[in-house]
Amino acid sequence: MRKKRLKPSRMEERSEPLEHSEERCLNPWNGECRNTDIALFIYYEGQKLPICRSCWVEIASTNIEWSYD
Repeated sequence: MRKKRLKPSRMEERSEPLEHSEERCLNPWNGECRNTDIALFIYYEGQKLPICRSCWVEIASTNIEWSYD
């Protein structure tokens, strides 16, 4: 297994209000996803981010080793 530090390819500040109190995916590696089918939350750069089911399948299936500083 190769060791790799995850870096966002496109991280944007998302400050728009959520409609109808729905949580939307805030996957830092996919700035386009706005899915509401939230599977779990991750901590990324000190923030708790909701991740949708389809993004999590993609993240979890990569051959990388997770690490943090």
